[in-house]
Amino acid sequence: KPIVLMAALADKKVDTSMVVNTKRGSDVFYGRTIYDSGHNHGEMSLARAFEKSSNIAMARVIDDAYKENPKQFIERLKSWGLHEPIGIDIHGEGKPNLPEPGKDNWSRNALPSMAYGYNLTLTPLQQLTFYNAIANNGKMMRPYFVKEVRSRNKIIKSYKPEVINNQIASKEVIAQVQDLLLNVVKRGTGRTFDSPYYSIAGKTGTAQTEYWMKDWKANPRYVSSFAGYFPAENPKYSCIVVIHKPKAA
Repeated sequence: KPIVLMAALADKKVDTSMVVNTKRGSDVFYGRTIYDSGHNHGEMSLARAFEKSSNIAMARVIDDAYKENPKQFIERLKSWGLHEPIGIDIHGEGKPNLPEPGKDNWSRNALPSMAYGYNLTLTPLQQLTFYNAIANNGKMMRPYFVKEVRSRNKIIKSYKPEVINNQIASKEVIAQVQDLLLNVVKRGTGRTFDSPYYSIAGKTGTAQTEYWMKDWKANPRYVSSFAGYFPAENPKYSCIVVIHKPKAA
């Protein structure tokens, strides 16, 4: 959701103060019903809908903004390199799957589904790289794991920080998203992570898994995640946690 919302903000398609109607917790897009968890019912600002992680709000604003020209949306994501691996030094990095108009993985529901995190795949490290860029005021860096290779205290090879993208969005847009991520922890779905000792900015994520199985309603399974950074005002650390099939109690 931070990625797609930043795309819409960068393209000047939306404003965080705009009012979105989340209906009664469900809405139909091209014959498919999208649901909200919790009590995201009624009208609210886009900023508040983001804090409450409303699937309906995100699907509605992204579909309304890009349905006539979905390629603009995809090109924005591609400009951030989200369609290809980061290029880390460790072998086996996963390849993203980004739907695109005209390809087999595209349908009318692709756009609203992508708006709340479905229908595309990114590795946790690829997601964290994007969060790092937000924390870094828009500068996206390539993650690296080795600073130096030494032999008997002699430096054989050094590795330096590498910039992927000097500025993924304007300073104004980055500041807006930073505030949104901070408020998610202060008063949104991430408020259990709030700390009196240091400020945290981040976003929760919940995705259904194995929803194609016949017993899913009787035995629902999810993938839960949180990605963020701290201290929010002067970030030094970032982290992403992904839990597959967490127990409710």
